[in-house]
Amino acid sequence: MSRDDDDENNTIRVPVIAWILLIAGVFRVTAVAFLFENLQVDRDAYLAIAQNLLDGNGYCSTVNQPTAFRPPLYPLLVASCIHLGGFVLLGAAQVVLGTATVWLTWLLAIRCRLSRRTAAIAATLVAADPLLVQYTAQAMTETLATFLVTMMLVATLSSGKEIAKGGVVGVLFGLAALCRPSIWAFGTLAGAVWVVETLRTRSSNGAFSPRVSSRHAKTGAMCIFAVAITVSPWAIRNSVVFDRPILMTTHGGYTLMLGNNETFFNEVVSGDATWSASSLSDWQSEDERHLSGVGIAETDEVSRDVERSRMAKQWILSNPAKFIQTSLLRFQRFWALGPSVSTDVPSWLIQCIRSYYLCTFALAMIGLVRCRGIWLAHWTVPTAVLALTLVHSVYWSNARMRSVIVPVISLATAAAFQRSSNPKGLSNGVE
Repeated sequence: MSRDDDDENNTIRVPVIAWILLIAGVFRVTAVAFLFENLQVDRDAYLAIAQNLLDGNGYCSTVNQPTAFRPPLYPLLVASCIHLGGFVLLGAAQVVLGTATVWLTWLLAIRCRLSRRTAAIAATLVAADPLLVQYTAQAMTETLATFLVTMMLVATLSSGKEIAKGGVVGVLFGLAALCRPSIWAFGTLAGAVWVVETLRTRSSNGAFSPRVSSRHAKTGAMCIFAVAITVSPWAIRNSVVFDRPILMTTHGGYTLMLGNNETFFNEVVSGDATWSASSLSDWQSEDERHLSGVGIAETDEVSRDVERSRMAKQWILSNPAKFIQTSLLRFQRFWALGPSVSTDVPSWLIQCIRSYYLCTFALAMIGLVRCRGIWLAHWTVPTAVLALTLVHSVYWSNARMRSVIVPVISLATAAAFQRSSNPKGLSNGVE
């Protein structure tokens, strides 16, 4: 390719991504403007924690009752925005993060060696994604978590010094974990794959070797060190407050038990797939009576989390067939095409959303097959999808929880339009 051709390509792609970013920004500004009151609805107690931080009461949703029920990064962002500019600044921050995620999706596609045309399609899909646009206008972790996870995936595919890259990836992973703890599932799975890839030597017989290069060992050590440094303030704080270095939250036991109990199975799995408000309330009351009966105080978050986790695991071990059925339902919910029929959402809009995701997922399957060499070479990208699908097949699940992998899904969807399934630089799935 001549220099003139290269210059022409450069002048074309900048306006394309700029237009896509403009579209993404318009969608998100519109969502925040029309649904601004949603930013002030405290669905998951993030606003309460942020306000208590601003009031000098520490990290708690109820005054004088420290909590680790929610991860710390998003409440810190909310508190900063409210202190500096109120909910208007919080909405602006959500718009910026969501729009930046579109650019990161473009960059991720380029790092995966997809064409610029394919990258533009992927970025456009993220710009218009109903889930991401909707949650821009809500005080919840989706927007920040998606931004951090996408940036982390981009970092895993960056060029340059491996050891430095390990540090960057570790910091970004740690930040993502402090925002959405389920990303630890990705860290575990990706770490296992990385160890296998590092130990393997590509000899003629494909045998494994115990030899590990010094460079790879240092890269892994740097990544682990960076993760530890990033999450350690949270763990240290919890160790001081709760006498236990909690890396995630005290919410895991509840979310595990919420989808793994006899009432849920009878009401939802074997019933009409919905859990009535009255039945859920009765179940929660029974849960509180049980915790009180075994001597666990309402303020003892750690013991409540441990007991709920124990009860859920006991139910799973005692009901393996039922657990499989509930896991299949959670899988279905994680990959749901759209929201259930609701008075808050017009039925025609629900059908449009379902049609959109049906086409998106169908094309993503085609893109996975057509460009399988690309995904094998850049394995961290599909690993994120697999890890979060697995973890949310065990814990409580709904479509909102797949928001962080929407950019990856969009890459696979756009790959269906990739003109060459084996772009220059890849051979049989290996760089």
